[in-house]
Amino acid sequence: MSRLSQMVRALLRQRALLVFVAILALYGIYVYWRSLQNYVSTDDAYVGAHVISIAAQVSGPVARVYVHNNTPVAAHARLFEIDTHPYEIAVQAAQATVQERRAILTNAQAIWGRTQRMAAHRFLSPQASDTARATVNADAAALAAAQAALARARLNLAHCLVRAPARGYLSDMRLQPGAYIQAGTPLFALIAAHPYWVTANFKETAIADIALGDRAHIHVDMYPGYVFHGKVVGISGGSGTAFSLLPPENATGNWVKVTQRVPVRILILNLDPRRPLRIGTSADAVVFFRRAHRH
Repeated sequence: MSRLSQMVRALLRQRALLVFVAILALYGIYVYWRSLQNYVSTDDAYVGAHVISIAAQVSGPVARVYVHNNTPVAAHARLFEIDTHPYEIAVQAAQATVQERRAILTNAQAIWGRTQRMAAHRFLSPQASDTARATVNADAAALAAAQAALARARLNLAHCLVRAPARGYLSDMRLQPGAYIQAGTPLFALIAAHPYWVTANFKETAIADIALGDRAHIHVDMYPGYVFHGKVVGISGGSGTAFSLLPPENATGNWVKVTQRVPVRILILNLDPRRPLRIGTSADAVVFFRRAHRH
């Protein structure tokens, strides 16, 4: 009997162990299923940043170039300079015009003063005094216009030196001394060093629970294994195709339903200078839901 009892006990222990393993497996499956309900992910994501088009505000030949392509620059750093000689001459001419107009106005004011006194003693008609006053007003307006022209000439001279509007990296920069540039013509790009974000294109069936402020993990293909942390700062009001140059026409009779993707902007919070990002590069994004807005 003792041997049979031992066999029964061993069998019971085996069954208990199997039941425990089954329960543990079911619990693991449940935990995994619950985790799937708390986030969505996509591998259709790309790095983005502000791209500033650099252009001069005045025209002329380039005298000096202070930077090179694909190099970092500080905010307000010198980029290039246009030949200043024509603009220095324009400032000198405008200064001379101001001095001339000021002298003309001073003379007109003196004539008006004498005319007023003579008209008061009836040596001249009141009309003569009015004419002298109108001349003063016209000369004062001409002086104001000359001062404005001087300010504009000085501003144009200052615009000969083009500086970086923000800290960042230069891209597509081929400018060389001697090249003639037109005002307002884009010359090259400056990619701002901050902020960076990822535009993650989630399927329309997966964004119902995404909300502003949700935290996210970002894996950039350039840096395998490294996790960038982020938060959702924008959800597009339409799918990507809705804003394309040729949006789809679904009323043509040959329409096929295709799951659309909606761009979600995720701001990167932990930029790392040891891992510089490049706009347009690929990434994976995972957005974790907050319980407050779960269905």
